[in-house]
Amino acid sequence: MSTFSLHIASATLQTRFDAVASFVGSDASGQFGLMSDHVPMATILAPGLARFREAGAARWRYLALPGGTLRFADNVLAIAAHSFVVGEELSRVRAELDAALERETRQHADLRHNLDQLETALAQRLWDLERR
Repeated sequence: MSTFSLHIASATLQTRFDAVASFVGSDASGQFGLMSDHVPMATILAPGLARFREAGAARWRYLALPGGTLRFADNVLAIAAHSFVVGEELSRVRAELDAALERETRQHADLRHNLDQLETALAQRLWDLERR
């Protein structure tokens, strides 16, 4: 069976699978599948679940991501996403994704709070400078 390599990357994590037999994902046009020697292509992945099967494996692996870019050329499938979770059990992948989204939500709230404090401090400093 002919296979291809799958490279998945985010800003903080990279994963590689070297013997992938098939990949199923979704973009704006709907669901699509890839196998080795597919014509070169690039697309924007829709948020949600994709899946792939390694050669000789009986089960699919699931890839949860909030969208991303996909490029397939020379039997290498490269996916770049803000974040992603890979696993064999769908319920576990969903739980990990939920936890990651919760962490990200907290981080954004902390960042917003810090920016608000900085803005307040800068406004106070400008006010103080004008009063001199």
